[in-house]
Amino acid sequence: MSFFGIVPRVSMFALPYALFALYLNFRFKLWFGLPVLGYIMLFLGLVLWLVCYSQVSRAYGERKLLTTGCYSRIRHPIYSIWGFLIIPGFSLIVGGFMLGLPVAYWLSMLKFIGDEERELEEMFGDEWREYARRTGRFLP
Repeated sequence: MSFFGIVPRVSMFALPYALFALYLNFRFKLWFGLPVLGYIMLFLGLVLWLVCYSQVSRAYGERKLLTTGCYSRIRHPIYSIWGFLIIPGFSLIVGGFMLGLPVAYWLSMLKFIGDEERELEEMFGDEWREYARRTGRFLP
């Protein structure tokens, strides 16, 4: 399994939507949003992402299943941080049609997450199955 997981496949859906939304914003001059809230969410999301990223990078390098720290209650905290803080924060900053970007992200995430979890189960077997049984996928 790649270090990037399903991010390239999710990006194939979310990125075209973001570009189309930007085009529509320019075309129809729609820029309403909540930029202050967006900046707060974006900053918080980036801080949390850095913490989780440093933890998973070490575990990935050692080929270990990470079940502590950020991963102690959620199987995919990085995807959750992007989906609940970073992408919505960015969407609130830009506004307009970009407000639909979190929906595009989550629809594509839900489409592909099963593939990643099957690969993790193949790689870690019973350890993964026990971990998956006791932790939430995107929320505790």
